[in-house]
Amino acid sequence: MNILKHLICPDCQRKLDFGNEKLVCSDCGRIFQTKGILLNLLSKNLLPSDLAEERAWTTVRPQPHPLLELLHKKDLILHFFEQMLPKFEFRGAILEIGSGDCWFSSLIKLMFPETFVVASDVSHTALFKGIQVDEFLKSEIDWFVVCKTEQLPFEEGLFDFVVGSSVLHHTCPQKTISQIFRVLKENGVYVGTWELAIPRVLAVLWGSRFGLAGRAEEELGIKEGNYSLNQWKSYFEEAGFREINFRLDRNPKYKHYHWFIYFYYKVISRLPESFVRRYLACNISITARH
Repeated sequence: MNILKHLICPDCQRKLDFGNEKLVCSDCGRIFQTKGILLNLLSKNLLPSDLAEERAWTTVRPQPHPLLELLHKKDLILHFFEQMLPKFEFRGAILEIGSGDCWFSSLIKLMFPETFVVASDVSHTALFKGIQVDEFLKSEIDWFVVCKTEQLPFEEGLFDFVVGSSVLHHTCPQKTISQIFRVLKENGVYVGTWELAIPRVLAVLWGSRFGLAGRAEEELGIKEGNYSLNQWKSYFEEAGFREINFRLDRNPKYKHYHWFIYFYYKVISRLPESFVRRYLACNISITARH
């Protein structure tokens, strides 16, 4: 696929024309620069939380070597191999949103080399790190695109899969999920991991200055949304998805990144699933079909 033929302006949604190493909007005239396989298609309408993502990647998350980036994500990588690979046969064109250092896109491309993979993120620095990880693993991701998830610069019905790990709660989920639905083909699938479902009463505490999410948002300025299972379900239904499935990810084996998180999941892994779904916070995996 030549992705350059299927791009739209993130602001006015008109087709972009490619020529002389530039992408030009056929309507508003905006010019977007290209640099190899990295495309900068950021909207003009950046929020403080979008800018905070870039600051976080430049000041809080620097890693001197791609291997350290991957070690930092070892729980997620183990979860990918043990929980996702047996369930999904990725094929066709795949878009990752909120790619960060692109470990997810890299592993999909390694395991399914015939796929066409586009990694996207609102942060330039994150995707520069992603390119380093991609080169280290020799996974050969096809394109890297700097863009907002709420304003994806791709034509309608372009992708067979859209994937994301721990990304929706950092965005406006209604807008992002609507965009995911728009760029998916008929019968296309969204696969999301590492989101949080939390009852509304607990969400107030979790998002306050006493909770991990609230403290992280105050410190970094990055949006930390907290939503119940019913809210997640309504967002996907409103966007038009069918066959929406939520699976609780409560195995402490994949929660070693923080001592409290590990202890919490050690406890709730022994409780009835129906009780956890109704009364407690838990990571979820999301599968939704167009």
